[in-house]
Amino acid sequence: MIGPQAHPGADMVWGLTIMALLAFLLGFASHSPGWLGLGIFVGFVCGIAAALMFIDRHLRASSRPEHMTEREIEALRGTLRKPDAPPRQLPPTQPR
Repeated sequence: MIGPQAHPGADMVWGLTIMALLAFLLGFASHSPGWLGLGIFVGFVCGIAAALMFIDRHLRASSRPEHMTEREIEALRGTLRKPDAPPRQLPPTQPR
């Protein structure tokens, strides 16, 4: 990618995904039990790591910052009820 990235570590996610696919390809294309085991192991480790990184990126993109601005705090205080106001009640039901 050319220029600044919107998501730092984006190359690492896709690198892990490609490495997982190549490791599974190595495991299934080899005739040796050692290469088969290594390919499947590396494929699972890289696949799980890539999945966790995709989940982390999604959560970071959809989460709000943990701090609130003064304007947001004042807006929230404006929605609260005053302590001296009586609680609202439903009107009494009509007898049948």
